[in-house]
Amino acid sequence: MPIRVAVFIDGANVYRAFKTVFGWTRYSPLQLAAGLAAGRHVVRTAFYIAAVPQEMGADVYADQQRFLRRLTQQQELIGWTGRMAQADGVWHEKGVDVKIATDMVSLAYRDLYDAAILVSDDGDLAPAVQEIRRIGRIVENAIPRARRSWHLVRESSRYIPIDRELFDRCRLP
Repeated sequence: MPIRVAVFIDGANVYRAFKTVFGWTRYSPLQLAAGLAAGRHVVRTAFYIAAVPQEMGADVYADQQRFLRRLTQQQELIGWTGRMAQADGVWHEKGVDVKIATDMVSLAYRDLYDAAILVSDDGDLAPAVQEIRRIGRIVENAIPRARRSWHLVRESSRYIPIDRELFDRCRLP
């Protein structure tokens, strides 16, 4: 029986990593998932991001709205949108990490995948990775090498570096 792979993409986290490492942020989440799965059967690709409010700037808001419209046109992609909250003049994502962790753990317990690929460098997700591995699932962490989280790499079954070659295969113009 083929290994069932679920891919969980932390949208803002990946945006920052790709911008820093590759100088480009536009990519296809489905092509990234396929490249990371490397021939294995992808049963779910989920993309998580906080919605940018207009108060953060018209250009940033408009860019994200265009990106989200493209995402919703991809029927195979599951999208989830959290919110942004401002505290002391600084904007923060709310709910995204909790939703990723909840989905990863609940889907593992429901036996809906054999291997998870977590595309993030957020070490706060390490306890969820640890629990999923405890129940016998594989968890792979993928992010460019320069942005990897020591906590996630340590808790994961495997680390997959997203290199220039893989990025270029999923890059959008």
